[in-house]
Amino acid sequence: MSNVATTALATLSLIATAGSSFAAALPGFTLTAQTARFSFYSRGAKVEADKSERYLAKVEQLLGAKFEGHADYYRHETPSEVEAATGSYAEGVTFTREREIHSANGFHAHEIVHLVAGQLGNPGVMFQEGLAVVLGNDAKWNGVAVDKLAKHALKQAPAQALLAQFEKIDAQVAYPVAASFVRSLIEKHGLAKVSDFFRACPSPAERDAAFEKTFGVAYAQAVNEWAQAI
Repeated sequence: MSNVATTALATLSLIATAGSSFAAALPGFTLTAQTARFSFYSRGAKVEADKSERYLAKVEQLLGAKFEGHADYYRHETPSEVEAATGSYAEGVTFTREREIHSANGFHAHEIVHLVAGQLGNPGVMFQEGLAVVLGNDAKWNGVAVDKLAKHALKQAPAQALLAQFEKIDAQVAYPVAASFVRSLIEKHGLAKVSDFFRACPSPAERDAAFEKTFGVAYAQAVNEWAQAI
């Protein structure tokens, strides 16, 4: 896997799978709570430690995967503070290898999904974010069902182009489109199969071969079938 950080700017979250330069505790942050798998740091903002620990266990069960290690959760006040710490303006940022979450929320389901899914494999940011929206945001984006938003987006541009340009287009389009596609895979093949697909992808270069081997259909064909059915 490349040493260059893989990131996706968004209004809600992003995932970075390469190294970060953060110390054990950022300046001004103090340890405010601990659970079995989390250490929570803040400057006074509230954290929901027990809720986060319970949700991590839920995601492990859903994905059939065990989170390895101990995560640091930095509770920021605003997306601007997240940006100051990570370089990316977002509600949340997850550094998977470092097992580190930076969030403007005391509890952030979307980012906790990244902790587990990021250890499974790396089929690409589009799949990582799509899965995190489906599980962590209940397949909604800004309170609207992702299928509804994706249907509108597909009237403006081809499905293949939207998914291929995930990191270049507006997050308000990219995230619900990706989530709608991932949701279609879960509905058709089951979440366990999606987990298997992640495991088969140590890097995005293996995506197409792993997709066809796991789901029994070519990636491009699955995209077209989803776009026609939505």
